[in-house]
Amino acid sequence: MLLAMAILLIHPQLATTIPMPADKAAMDATSPASESASVMVTEDYLPLAPVSMQPAALPETEETEELPEAPLPLAPTVAPTPRGFISAAKPMTVSVDELRTEYHHKLMMWRGLVIASSGAATFDAWSTRRALTKYGAQELDPMLKPFAGNASLYAAVQVGPALMDYVGRKMMYSRHSWMRRTWWVPQSASFVSSMFCGAHNVAYR
Repeated sequence: MLLAMAILLIHPQLATTIPMPADKAAMDATSPASESASVMVTEDYLPLAPVSMQPAALPETEETEELPEAPLPLAPTVAPTPRGFISAAKPMTVSVDELRTEYHHKLMMWRGLVIASSGAATFDAWSTRRALTKYGAQELDPMLKPFAGNASLYAAVQVGPALMDYVGRKMMYSRHSWMRRTWWVPQSASFVSSMFCGAHNVAYR
């Protein structure tokens, strides 16, 4: 009986020391390694510090900064009108009546200068004939010298004024503005020269 009780007491200790099969031992050996590998893998992929999913806060602008003031609109300016080309007192259009009035005015002036230059030429011829016959003077103009001995001198001295009258009439309707403004110069020059020559002949003694 003592032997049977000793066997019962020793049997649990033997059961704990019985070696396990090879497959079970291999599984038990590999299980810690796999657990450590899984832990290492998860540790590699997991971040070291927790990342917040909230957006980063932007720096706040200082409340003391003031926006620049908008530039004020400039007042509209009006370009000055060149007075040399446009006159506010005169209209830009010219009527037919104004053209007729201007033409009539110029024509009357031209006719007056024709009479004045022809009269001055006649005075020059009379004074020349008087100086030649009364005081024995001589005609110095080579173009009038052949006519100085007779009355044909009155007709010869009219050639110059007639030529100046023709030139003045052409200048009156010229395409050049400066000619249209100075059309009276040739007739006036003929009148002045004839009067000067006549006064010189009268003063001859």
